[in-house]
Amino acid sequence: MDIKQERYIEAYARIESSIKSKHYFEAITIEESIISDRLASFLEATDTLKTEQIHRQSFASLIMLWRLATNNPGSIWENCKDLISKVDSWRGQRNKYVHGLVKFPNQKANIPITSEFIKGAEKTAIEGNALSNQVSDWRKRQIQIKRKYNKVNAHGENQVDPLHSAT
Repeated sequence: MDIKQERYIEAYARIESSIKSKHYFEAITIEESIISDRLASFLEATDTLKTEQIHRQSFASLIMLWRLATNNPGSIWENCKDLISKVDSWRGQRNKYVHGLVKFPNQKANIPITSEFIKGAEKTAIEGNALSNQVSDWRKRQIQIKRKYNKVNAHGENQVDPLHSAT
């Protein structure tokens, strides 16, 4: 087992234990890390991002670039509009809970009581766990799609390269 696999096993174990022990903010943070890593891997593999650019991207930017890369006409990638929308919506919830524990909006009347806020964080952690798995599974399928595409093209088929086609 390589170190990346070992770290992913640890990350998923920590998500489960964090949710079980009501450490929802830790779970949410690890989930974002997994999703961001899977998106960065995809974007690097499609030459959408260069290696030196990956760590300078915000979570929102990674999602936007993911949307653009998969909506490219002639793209070989699996349709994932719904997954992208779910991840982007979750990103907003993630921001609300990770930053909102002690930061209050200007309208103090809109501040939920702490127990309700924690229930929202729990829901976000549980949803993030499912989404991090879905994004990881999607990324694995894209690796298989790219292998099949490269194998077909290695046998002399003259097709336009959808990885680099113009938008």
